[in-house]
Amino acid sequence: MRKLLLVAAIALSGCTVSPAPTASPLPFPTRVLPSATPAPADARAYYEAGLACRTAGDTEGALTALSQALTVDPTFAPAYTERGGLYLALGETESALADAQAAVAADPESGPAYALLGEVLRVGLSDPAQALAAYEQAVRLDRSLAAPTFQARWEMAVAAGQPDRMVALANEYASRYPDDPLGAAYLGLALTALGNPNAATTTLIEMLEQGEQPAALWFALGESYGAEGAWANAKVAYEQARTLAENGDQSLSRVSATPVADLFARLGTAYVYAGECASGRTMLEYALSIAPERTELHTLIGQAMICLTPTPTPLPYPWWTPGD
Repeated sequence: MRKLLLVAAIALSGCTVSPAPTASPLPFPTRVLPSATPAPADARAYYEAGLACRTAGDTEGALTALSQALTVDPTFAPAYTERGGLYLALGETESALADAQAAVAADPESGPAYALLGEVLRVGLSDPAQALAAYEQAVRLDRSLAAPTFQARWEMAVAAGQPDRMVALANEYASRYPDDPLGAAYLGLALTALGNPNAATTTLIEMLEQGEQPAALWFALGESYGAEGAWANAKVAYEQARTLAENGDQSLSRVSATPVADLFARLGTAYVYAGECASGRTMLEYALSIAPERTELHTLIGQAMICLTPTPTPLPYPWWTPGD
């Protein structure tokens, strides 16, 4: 009863409704393990009051209460995890990283602590390999985090250039959602990244023939055709993905962290290599306008401009040179 009254008193005195920060893409389930020496009641009460403030939209109140919990008990890992998530949402990467590391140190068996560390490494520090390792440790410790972290793990495996992990994730998705055609899209992209585009093409066409045709499936088919050098076929696949996306299909965002830039970059590349350079240049320039950091597109735009240069009109007498 004393604990409940303390939580209520802290919540009532500390929480005010204020704009919430941008939410982190992943939820962080709390994890408080029973132990021989449980956290002091006051630390837990401050922690729960912090959760109440966060739910009420009072970020400052939540931070204050969670910090109070850690003052009472500096080993209370859930408070580090919750506070670190708030810091990350506020863009305070260094503070978020410090809390994630403190949470892991305080409770090395905490899946949510490792999930937070993965988020900080992904969102705040752009370190895909380390982020993926942290996420996967989170899932090993807490299987309930597999589904919530799947999208982040896929994006990090792609960014880190780890096709073996992409294959494992594709199989994980197919096992969890056996009737979802996106499983084939994930597998097709993984097989292409692994250097086996022919197997990817076969897998994707088989799924398309079953009538399930989300944009992500056509995009993955474009990727496998492109890897085989079948640019005319790749162009058709990317065009179909574009049509579906423009009509409201959101599936590309499931397989790509930057779906619009990726689609137009790939479509432009296919146009250039299929000999449709004017269209290719248009697509590539649009991709570059929304993703200026992709400097590799400048080379492709240059190729498109070269193939647009008119061929000189041959002389009527090619063996004759003026001045002879």
